[in-house]
Parts: sequence; structure tokens; C-alpha cells
Amino acid sequence: MTKQTDKLLSGRYKILKELGQGSICITYLAEDTLLSNLLCAIKKLAPQNTEIETAKIFFQREADILSYLQHNEQIPKFFDSFVEGQDYYLVQEYIEGKTLDQYFDSQWTKPRIINFLQEILSILHYIHHKNVIHCDINPSNIIRREEDKKFVLIDFGSIKQLNKKYLFSQHKSPKSVIETSGYAPPEQLVGRPGFNSDIYALGMTAIQLLTGVKPIDLNRDEQDNIIWTNEIVSDDVLTTILTKMVYVNPERRYQSVDDVLKDLEKIGPITEISKPGNRNNIKQPTTQKFKIWHILCGLTVVGASVVCLEFIHPLIRPLYYSYQGNYLLDIHQPKDALTQFQNLIAIQPDSATAWKGRGDALFSLSRYYGALEAYNKAISFRQSDIKALNNKGKVLYKLENYQEALNTHEQVIQIEPNNAEAWSGKGLAYMGLHQYQKALEHFEKAQKIKPDEPKVWLEEGLAVEAFNPNTAREYYQEALRCYDDLVKRNEKNSILWSDRGLILLKLDRPQEALESYQKALESDNHFYEALVGKGNVLHILGKYQDALSAFDQAIEIRPEDYQVWYNRGILLTQYLNNNQEALKSFDKALQQKDDFYPAWFNKGLVLLELKSYNEALIAFDKAKSIQPNDPYIWANRGGALAELGKLQEACTSYKKAIELGFLPQNLENVKHCEQ
Repeated sequence: MTKQTDKLLSGRYKILKELGQGSICITYLAEDTLLSNLLCAIKKLAPQNTEIETAKIFFQREADILSYLQHNEQIPKFFDSFVEGQDYYLVQEYIEGKTLDQYFDSQWTKPRIINFLQEILSILHYIHHKNVIHCDINPSNIIRREEDKKFVLIDFGSIKQLNKKYLFSQHKSPKSVIETSGYAPPEQLVGRPGFNSDIYALGMTAIQLLTGVKPIDLNRDEQDNIIWTNEIVSDDVLTTILTKMVYVNPERRYQSVDDVLKDLEKIGPITEISKPGNRNNIKQPTTQKFKIWHILCGLTVVGASVVCLEFIHPLIRPLYYSYQGNYLLDIHQPKDALTQFQNLIAIQPDSATAWKGRGDALFSLSRYYGALEAYNKAISFRQSDIKALNNKGKVLYKLENYQEALNTHEQVIQIEPNNAEAWSGKGLAYMGLHQYQKALEHFEKAQKIKPDEPKVWLEEGLAVEAFNPNTAREYYQEALRCYDDLVKRNEKNSILWSDRGLILLKLDRPQEALESYQKALESDNHFYEALVGKGNVLHILGKYQDALSAFDQAIEIRPEDYQVWYNRGILLTQYLNNNQEALKSFDKALQQKDDFYPAWFNKGLVLLELKSYNEALIAFDKAKSIQPNDPYIWANRGGALAELGKLQEACTSYKKAIELGFLPQNLENVKHCEQ
């Protein structure tokens, strides 16, 4: 145990013990002291035989990919990454269980091998359809989880992310590829892994579990077939499948996990691999392939050519990545879009278009700090990029940096005085500063430029509502008329239907709002904003279980959005009487946004109800440090202190609450303090 384990890392993580060491990192078991002592695994970058810069790349790559693959329960969840001193840290879900190399004391039966293959192949199906190759499947990177006995795939430090259709390789030295001896196929060792490289490694792992023979000790005949021992029947379907999984020549090997699963169907039940609500687990229809092929053929007109499925000419790649990234944004798949823009940045690091696209994808994922960094990068390469500037202003508004948002939108107006989006952005910034009259003036300027833009009418209504709620209704009705006109002409536009639902909510017409959100989801059943809106409406209508289901679907799509976790927590504690689950939701919200004081406050309320007074006091103190002028925080803090017998401190907290405008309901407490 090092000295480091005796202190809190990043002010919150308490190291409990060392779990193990790898080639570039040390892994610790830790507790998150800010999230109810949640157990987590922390990796510390500690390269031994690897250059430090190369190690950092692999380390950051694992953080990025875990964040990208949050939807699968058999991949560890990504929690956090940070730098402390000269050390790099990655925080992820702790998986309690044994790695497969701890099961080598006995050979596995064929039924057990079949079930194992089905389960791991289902995970590979998921990551391959997200354009990711693991590149280091071996017994030490697969854990049998103690809780549910399921297999979990870990250690994504050596993954390689690919374009969905074209598996060209950015040639790397073999030294830049991490692999475990005997499990990695030859093409991976020279820096050209493909999807079926993972199939090879999985096959080798399964063979070792079945026979007890290590990969380097396997014998093959002249046709590259595995020579099975006497204990294993060599002419059955399973051994035929395993042999095909581990052919040295990748062209003879299975080309996809789907092909392996089809053959396994002949000897055992296949685990369901498509999770409801996850569009990336579904094969693209033939028409989509047809469209992409024609797009690429069209691109050849500019003088480049597609050589084969493993190679796109360098002149075409930027055009392809840009087109694909924007297309994925249009159909509300920001995670996949982010991949395309990252690919574009890799080959054109000075491209304003690439950085702006990355910003748009991160903005859609509610990753505002990353989006801000990307927009700043885009603007550094193209200072008059109006779209990047306006979007930067919107991000600053989301980050509550209202003055800088004003300045950014003003830059746009200096370039283009009639830019309605910039005037609207300034209006929103003034709203954040509680300067509602100025906000209204700016919205009115935007409305004169675009009189039929419904969002401007909505924003004007929000500004008016702050000082004259009755008048605001007229603006919302005008916004609704504009939306009604637009959806008649664009019946498949899910964004319009979703925004229309918000307007109907403002007009206190929740049933119609629900129908509008349903219309949005008919066009795109993975439209995140519509799912959240639907959940909010169902909450209002008292359909709490249905609301919870809608929030859960939204979380499946975008688990890093703190607001939907918070909404879910409120629903669970106030209406479904499930405080334990509510507590988990608030912790999830705080995991994404540590300074979101309503989550700390409501977490405190739940802990009060659960009689966990010390933890409740910690939560209220955290909320108080963020929002010191909220009387309800002080009042409930006083309640926690009173329950702990700290009456003098409780009285001080009660008095502060009353000073801030809280009207005490428990007069006995106040009388006691007065005495």
C-alpha cells in the first residue's frame, strides 16, 4: 500500500486496496465518498516498458471508449477521469468476481463453453456494431460477475475504433498495439486488427477453457485445423466452430459474430443480443447500404477512388467523415457522429469543420465543457464561423456563464447584424441574468427578423412570464400556431413535434402534449428530447410507472445527462415511494454534475427520510456551499442537526432559514431556539 492510498484522490476517492498491475497501469479498489461510498475501480497510469506519451494515448482511449459504450451492462461503466500531480487516473465501475484465468483448475464442459461463447459474442456484437474492436480478449480480461454470474468484458485500453463500413488501417508499428501472447492473431500483431481478430482471441480463450491447453501449445495440421486431444470429440459441431474461429488466415476465419452465433444455434439456445431501445444493435437495412454506396460513388467524381472495403482514398476520407457525421447528427445519433468527427480530426487536425462538428456532437450529448473546448478550437481556425460562435454561446448559457455568452453572440451580430439566432441567444443570456426586460427586447429583434420562427415566440413568452404570466399565454399560442403550420408541411420532423409538445405543456394541455411527443417518437423512437418530454407529461398526468419507463428509455440513450437522472429521482421518491432507487438516481445525476445543488438537496431529503442523518447533513452542507441563500436547505439542515442532538447548531441553521424567508412549520423547534 502506497502513501497515496491514505488520502482522498480528487478530494473524493478513498483507496481501499490494490487490485492488480498491468503493463501501463495499477488498478485500485476505492470508495467514492461523495456518492454514498460507492465502490469503484481506479486505474493509475504507471507505464513500465511503454513510452509515457504512448501510454497516455491508450489510457485516454480507454476512458473515451468506456464512456462511448455505456449502454451495455456487461461492460464496466465509466465514471470519471482526472489528473492529480503528474499522475493520470481513470475511474470506472468495480466488477466483483473472478477473471477466467482463475478457473483453469478444471476443464469446462461443452454446454458451459457454448453458454460462455453466446454471452461474450453478444457483447462483441454490441461493440462491433459501435465500430469498436477490443483487441485484447484473453482470460484475464473477462470477469464472471459474482452478483448475477454473467461475464463482463474489461480492459478497453487497446481498442481500435473503425469506420462503420470501411476498415482502412492507419498503419501503426507493432509496438503501438497491446496484445496478450497467444491470443492475438497475426494480423493484429502487425497493427491491422479487424473485427474477426476478436473472434480469434475469443476462440483461443474458449479452447483453453475446454481443453486446458494454452494457445501457444496448440497443435495444428497442414490445413491449419486444430488437432484435438483424445478427450475431445473432434467431429462435433462445437469443435468445428472453434476451429473456424481460430484460423490463422483471417479470410478463412468467421467474418462476424453473427456468423458464429448462427452456427451455435445448431447446438444450443442463443442469448438475445438486441436490447430494446438500442438502435446500434440492429443491422442497417439494405437501403441504407445502397445509399452510402451511391454517396461514395458520387464522391469519386472529385478525382478520388474507392479501392476496396479496407481502404478509402485519403482525398475521400474527409468528405466521407464530414458527410457521415452531419448525417448522424441529423438522425439524432450524436455518439456515432462524434466518432466520425474524431476520425476527421485525426487526419485534418486543423479543420474548423471537424472541430465544430465535434462540438455539435458533444453539445447534443450534454457534454458541455468538451463542446466548449471544441468550439473554441474551431473558432481558432475560422474566427468568423457564425455557427460555431452561436453554438459556443448556447453552451456558455448551459454552463451558466451568461456574460461570456452575451459577448459571444455579440461577436456574431458584429459580423452579421440580422442573425436572428444571435439576438435570441443574447435574450437567453439576459434571462439567465434575470434581466427580463432586456431579454424581451432582444427576443423581439429576433422575432422581427424571423416572424414565423416558433422558438422565438416561445422565448418571448418565457421572458414575459417572469413579470406578467397572463400575457405570456398569447406568445405561447402564437408559437403553437407556427408549429401547427410547420408540422403540416413536415409531418415526419420529430424535432418540430417535440418542440410543439413543450409549447402545449406551457399552455396546460398535457394530453395534447403527450400526443405531440408520441408523434415525434413515431418518426424516431430514439429521440431523446421527446422521451424526456413524454416522461415529464406522464408525470403530470399521474402515470408514474409509464413516466419512469420513458425516463429509463431516455437514460439508455444518453446516460450522461444529469437532468433526466434528477427527474427520475424526484419521481421515485415523491410518487413511487422508492427512496433507495431514488438515492441511486440522485447519485447518478451528481456523478455527471457535481455542482447541481437540487440533487444534493433532494438526496439530503431522502437520507433524512431513511434516518441516515449524518449522510443527510453532508448532502445539505454540499447543497448549501453551492446555493447558500436557499432557506429550505438551511431549514432541513437544521432538522438533520436536531436529529443528531446538535441542538445549538440546529438553532443557528433554523434562524438562518427564517432570515432568508422560510416560514417554520414546526413552531416547537423555533420556540426551543428562542429559549
